[in-house]
Amino acid sequence: MKSVKYNQLYQHGIADAFIGGLYKGTLSLENLKSKGDFGLGAPDMLDGELTLLDGQVYQTKATGQTVIPADQFKSSLAFVTFFKPDRVFTIKNKVDHQKALQEINKILPGENAMFAIKITGKFAYVKTRAFPPVEKEPFPTLTSIADRQKIFDFSNTEGTLVGFYLPEYLNGINVKGFHFHFISSDKKNGGHVLDFEGENLKTEIAPLESFRLETSGNKDFQNFQFETKNNESLELLEKRK
Repeated sequence: MKSVKYNQLYQHGIADAFIGGLYKGTLSLENLKSKGDFGLGAPDMLDGELTLLDGQVYQTKATGQTVIPADQFKSSLAFVTFFKPDRVFTIKNKVDHQKALQEINKILPGENAMFAIKITGKFAYVKTRAFPPVEKEPFPTLTSIADRQKIFDFSNTEGTLVGFYLPEYLNGINVKGFHFHFISSDKKNGGHVLDFEGENLKTEIAPLESFRLETSGNKDFQNFQFETKNNESLELLEKRK
């Protein structure tokens, strides 16, 4: 049996390339799950959002449906870890998105480290989004199709926020700051988190001590022209409410 490597962030793909239109899946979910049991990803052809929790991948589509994709299904961009928290606490007071992140920031030892973060509880409100699939090449950039994303509002819902905090120096390879996806307890609702409110939220933090990056190396990737402005645009899109 292969040994599990905790406290490592595994990433497949480059954020700037994904933003620029490299949406074709290049890593099977079966392979991805061998790299971690907790994390986030983008589905093949931008078909929604992927959330990995407790070793199971969930795909939330722009239709609002959340399904369990086959192991052969592929992701174009993903970052995962085997989740092993060393800090567990409860955010008791009623908080919105920003106040919750402020509470977490008080716990983090510094802004230049990497962390996986899980927040579980009953949320008064969660706002998420998912993109519909793209169909024809050349594919548009992600920011140019921001108006296609579908927004979902959930009230009084139980579930889990699956996410990461990543430092400034990884911006471009990934996206700096906090990034969360949501999956409801009944596994029917999810998506990329834009906003939330809750109280008595169990918060678990796992330090990530190493970073492993892999790319597909295929022709599309080799020919891609990287532009740093892409990531700046994505940062605005990721935090858009």
